[in-house]
Amino acid sequence: MTTTFDDATWHSSEDGYPTELGADAAATHVGVFLAWAVLAGHASAGLERDAADAVAALRERTTTGGRLVLDVCDGRLDADALDDDAAAFAAAYYTGGDDEDEEAGLYLEDYVDAVSPGDGDPLDVYRVPDTWDTYDLVGPLVDARFAQWQDEGRPAVLRHRA
Repeated sequence: MTTTFDDATWHSSEDGYPTELGADAAATHVGVFLAWAVLAGHASAGLERDAADAVAALRERTTTGGRLVLDVCDGRLDADALDDDAAAFAAAYYTGGDDEDEEAGLYLEDYVDAVSPGDGDPLDVYRVPDTWDTYDLVGPLVDARFAQWQDEGRPAVLRHRA
């Protein structure tokens, strides 16, 4: 059984989710992380092989990470879509470790800070469009966190801001 770091249905089924957006809006933040992994060379060999055309379209920016998550990954960000380094990084940064009593990782904080700065409604995060402009706001932050994670010796939990 593979580890699932996030699932768009977890978000779209929450009370208060802006249903007028449709369930696909819950995949944007998941897709941005997967797009980062693919573009940074951290997609799994299985994803590269099994979804070669979709991965190529992502690299060419003719599709988005959100579409890749929905169309290829059943709405989920699973460890089996990532290489070992990215899966360990996702555990530390995206989810903040395996302990359910722990706080979530920094990824969603970084994402929200990048795409909806200010005091907006927390649900506005789902109103962020699944576009390359969104990726271009968040991708560099993920790159910086990956470098931080490596510099700090690949900790199991990446919580503090550098």
